[in-house]
Amino acid sequence: MSTQKEDLINVIRKLQTVISIVIFFIIFFFCWGVTEFKLVDIQLSHWGRKSVGVSWVWNSVIILLSLSTFFNSFIFVKRNQRVKNKKIPHILFGFVSLCLFLVGFFSVDYNVIHNIAAYIYFFMYPLSIFIMTYLNRSSLLYKEWFTHLIISIIMVMIPLIFISLFNGMAIAEISHVILVCYWNLYVVFKNF
Repeated sequence: MSTQKEDLINVIRKLQTVISIVIFFIIFFFCWGVTEFKLVDIQLSHWGRKSVGVSWVWNSVIILLSLSTFFNSFIFVKRNQRVKNKKIPHILFGFVSLCLFLVGFFSVDYNVIHNIAAYIYFFMYPLSIFIMTYLNRSSLLYKEWFTHLIISIIMVMIPLIFISLFNGMAIAEISHVILVCYWNLYVVFKNF
């Protein structure tokens, strides 16, 4: 039976997840409209360049999204009773959130730091889901195990396919963001 504190944390977690995702997409469309960049030719990080007038808005929303995904994944792992091995997923999701934070904090103008953090985030997020799923394969329900497994695989495959189809990386990054948002909404609204 849940306590009032746990119920309040669940409400806050759901609200912060939904609000941060909605804010991200509002800022995404705002930046797209203001800069008039063609998404097939750029990477999304170009909106964070100091020379772009909306850079502080874009970078701030990336930082907000990193904090939101950290909070959401940390509580998901902590509260999910079928996730028995919690330490490694906590470390992985914390590291992934730190990388996304660095992507927002160090704009693409800081090429080396930004790109390393972005690539680690891009590949480590699905890998973190996969490792959490693998380590807990005997304790997760089959449907839950299969869903996490498929999402983690799709989170890598779809963006890689889009990278090969388009010049820039924005379409691949958008598909990755949509899948990250989907997984975060899935774990916040699914009762585990």
